[in-house]
Amino acid sequence: MYTLHPTRLAMLTEGPTDAERAAAAEHWTYSQKLLEDGVIVFGGRTLERTSDGSFAIAVIRADSEQKARQIMEADPAVKAGVFRARLFPFQPMLMGDWPSEAVTVPVRLGKPSSQPRAAPPKAPSR
Repeated sequence: MYTLHPTRLAMLTEGPTDAERAAAAEHWTYSQKLLEDGVIVFGGRTLERTSDGSFAIAVIRADSEQKARQIMEADPAVKAGVFRARLFPFQPMLMGDWPSEAVTVPVRLGKPSSQPRAAPPKAPSR
C-alpha cells in the first residue's frame, strides 16, 4: 500500500497549475491502467483539504517491496513532484463487499465493464 500527498496543498484549495493538472491527468490514466491490469486492489482519497488530512491511498498487488516501490515511483505525478509518496507493507485483514455506487472505474477480469469488480476470493482457513 502506498500513500500520495499533494506537495502543494493549494493545488486542491485554490486550483492546480497547468503542470499539476497535466501530471494529475497522467496519474489518473496510470492508475486506471494499474486497475485494469489487476495491480490496484483499490484506491481512493480523502475529501479533506488540510495539510495533514489530504491524501490518497493505493492498495496494490506486488511480488516484492522492490516491485511495489517501482510501481509507486513510476506514477507520473510522483515523478513530476506533484505528489510525494510513501510505501507501507500492508496486510489486508477485513474486506466486505464494495457498494456499487462507490465505484468510479468499473473493471472485471482486466477489461472495462459496467459492473463493479468482485472482491478477491477469501484465503483458505488453516
